Amino acid sequence: MSIPIIEIIAADIEKAVNAITVANGYNQILTAVRVNVEDFDDAPAVDGRVLIVQLDEEIPEKQPIQGRDVLQTFALVAFVINSDKAAGSVDTRRNQVKADIIKKLLIDPYRSTYAIDTIIHEAVFFKDNQSYTGVTVPVEIHYRTKHDDPYTKL
Repeated sequence: MSIPIIEIIAADIEKAVNAITVANGYNQILTAVRVNVEDFDDAPAVDGRVLIVQLDEEIPEKQPIQGRDVLQTFALVAFVINSDKAAGSVDTRRNQVKADIIKKLLIDPYRSTYAIDTIIHEAVFFKDNQSYTGVTVPVEIHYRTKHDDPYTKL
């Protein structure tokens, strides 16, 4: 069975996030989850969990001959939950999570040769009352497929 190029790219992002560990030189261990439903009930807020949410794609007006360029945005929603005994501030941890995600994703901006580029957009800090906090890192992937075949990269 064929796999669309965007699915290969999404799996590459998931693999990259899962490689963010202390043993690999980062500040924490992050675990990527691609949600099964839109309301995220299958992925509750857990410290270090990163939801990979695929947003709407954008098709640039100018297209290559015989190709189809796509700008696909993913929101990486990382939960950062400090315990009452935490020594550092939650802002410091959110900054570290954001920096670790950016650093890891930009090691291979070509997503294992399936993307033209990986563009990181402005991160947004969030909090849910007193339950949890986190940071959302929007990541835009520019990729190209054959005009009539989203399973084949150009």
